Amino acid sequence: SNDDITYFQTTGLQLLPRFECVYMNAPHTTKQSYPGLDQFSDGPWYSWADPTKSQSDQEEQWDESLICLANYCEEHGPFDGVYGFSQGVAVIADFSHPKIWRERFRMKQCPWKFAILACGASSQSLTFNKGTTPTTIAVPSFHTFGEKDSFLVDSKKIADLWDPSHSVTHMHGGGHVIDSQILKREPKMLVKLNNFLILQYRNSLNTKHG
Repeated sequence: SNDDITYFQTTGLQLLPRFECVYMNAPHTTKQSYPGLDQFSDGPWYSWADPTKSQSDQEEQWDESLICLANYCEEHGPFDGVYGFSQGVAVIADFSHPKIWRERFRMKQCPWKFAILACGASSQSLTFNKGTTPTTIAVPSFHTFGEKDSFLVDSKKIADLWDPSHSVTHMHGGGHVIDSQILKREPKMLVKLNNFLILQYRNSLNTKHG
């Protein structure tokens, strides 16, 4: 994907103009987009780990991506929230666990307070849960899945790593997509997302005044 697509998606989710959004491309270029995305952007296209590469190359690229994300957060963060789509869901999940942001990168706090995650993929790339049974990710999260998404099982696998007491989920009727009309087609999703965001706003006020 690229930041053109992310801008398009955040507009469809009505995160703009309610939030000031900054957009980050993944650090690795790829030759082609996910099918259909080239209708909305001329590229170039980016990946957190190119799935056409060998397993060892993907692991190396993923590690480089985590470093790149850490550097970006140190320079531009902290943030109120983070949005990710597809492979971006997995990299956000990885970084949201304290084994990564605290133990590996020595950050004092997670660089975001909540996460909005759409149509996750690449669960096999996660590193915080390798060889152990880790604690769940405590960051409040909103997960949306596509009923017809070929990555639906993978998306749910990533969602299960988050603390269910702080998670909200919604199954939309489409595939591996977030488009400009999704909240018009999915009024229940709009209500859930708005309620989630209102709760995060109230929590931030309580933190400031607590």
